[in-house]
Amino acid sequence: PGSILNRRSPPAMFRRLARRTVRLGALGATAYAGVKVGHMWINDDLDDMKYEVDRILYHFAKKDPVKKKVVVLGSGWGALSFVRKLDPAAFDVTVVSPRPFFFYTPLLVGSTTGVVSPGAIIEPIRDNVPNANFLRVHCKDVDLENKKVFCDSGVTLDYDHLLVAVGAQPNTFGIPGVDKYGRFLKEIEHGRALRKEMLDIIERADVAMAAGEEDKAKRLLNFVVVGGGPTGVEFCGELSDFIKQDLKRRYPKIADYFQVTLVEALPGLLTMFNKSVGNYVQEHLTHLGVEVKLNAMVKEVQEEKVQLKTKDGVIDMDYGILVWVAGVGMRPFTRALCEKIGKENGQTDRRGLLVDECLRVKGTRPGEVFAVGDCAVSGKPPTAQVAYQQGKYLGRMFRLGKDYLISDPQAPPFKYCHQGTMAYIGDSQGAAEIDPNAFIKLGRSSVTDHFWWRSLYGEQDQLRVMGPAGFAIWRSTYFSKLFSSRNRWSVMSDWLRTGMFGRPASSSAQGTATL
Repeated sequence: PGSILNRRSPPAMFRRLARRTVRLGALGATAYAGVKVGHMWINDDLDDMKYEVDRILYHFAKKDPVKKKVVVLGSGWGALSFVRKLDPAAFDVTVVSPRPFFFYTPLLVGSTTGVVSPGAIIEPIRDNVPNANFLRVHCKDVDLENKKVFCDSGVTLDYDHLLVAVGAQPNTFGIPGVDKYGRFLKEIEHGRALRKEMLDIIERADVAMAAGEEDKAKRLLNFVVVGGGPTGVEFCGELSDFIKQDLKRRYPKIADYFQVTLVEALPGLLTMFNKSVGNYVQEHLTHLGVEVKLNAMVKEVQEEKVQLKTKDGVIDMDYGILVWVAGVGMRPFTRALCEKIGKENGQTDRRGLLVDECLRVKGTRPGEVFAVGDCAVSGKPPTAQVAYQQGKYLGRMFRLGKDYLISDPQAPPFKYCHQGTMAYIGDSQGAAEIDPNAFIKLGRSSVTDHFWWRSLYGEQDQLRVMGPAGFAIWRSTYFSKLFSSRNRWSVMSDWLRTGMFGRPASSSAQGTATL
């Protein structure tokens, strides 16, 4: 009896509880560390661990380093991946952008149909890079000679190094009516406005049907998408899902009149993929009810009609809303900076700022002005993946022990590692084209690896995955690339909400004041 009492005595119980708490805490810490390391490996950030140790030792020995001023124009992929690599003890960083947040562009299309909320795919700049200063202003001009940046509201900033990462804007190619009547899908505000207008149009079509105006309802419910790249294809896929799974059930009287039309000037979709992928996607979208018009060039956009030039002649098509995702072009600021540097100093490209192999802007003093992302012409495609890697490359160049490379003409050039291209194509299916060698470096030197990959995938390095497996790759990859835990939690919650309850067929922006 005495031994039983001892085992049950309060001190013994507390000791057992403490041991269990310590074990659970150690297990949780190990799991968290494993997830953190895995996330760093996926996003190519493992070098941060060693650098943090080196940085602490360096600044412990040298407590008062002279900080150089770095001004970053922009708040996108290239800008943020660059700033997150910088040492706040070595650089005084100021981020200048009219947008006070980073937004996750791959999930922008999903926000237009309510799969994710716009707030789930944004991350405030002040939370993302808390050690940098941020000013929400437009940059108006740059004095390259005196190293000054002039912004709105009379703000003037001095810099030692300037990074231009202002991105690009939709390109209308000078086609009449696109600016006035087309709807773009490049920024978060575009997604919000597009969602509101689509839902308003659906309500108007339902009212028109109730009033006996069948032809008006048919016109309003024809959604025309111009551009057969990833954004155009994903929007058609998301919109088809929205119509099939939610709108037809909630609007039974107009259910038969919904129509999605995809217009592409080239002879195929997703031309950055292998041709077989484009053919598969075209067949899949057609199966979903999307009308695909290839070799069709937009000549003019009117208020309720778009004029197309096809091999059979010029045709007119009525529409309710026209979404323009046919390409990007230079922002006015980028154009003005190119003209300031001058063609005689190397700025001869109409697409953006020409940079050298180390992303230094041609025609400027070495190591002073850099450009990354869509505003830079580097020979790489204007994608988020390129901008993300460029920002990381440049940030590493600014690190301790390597900062001499900033202006070194013999510095190692930027090497783009293409990890793959993917797109959502509707009905829980995706198209993914992945380069396995970008992750595990097989099939290049080892004879064993050579035969392994060639036996599985033939003579091509790229692995093509379509259908539900492609969708799983698309969703898991983009989820892993989200910047913060808050984003991942919000996006996961939205995906679960959509799967359980469907997409909302109304928006808080549809108030009585907007009727």
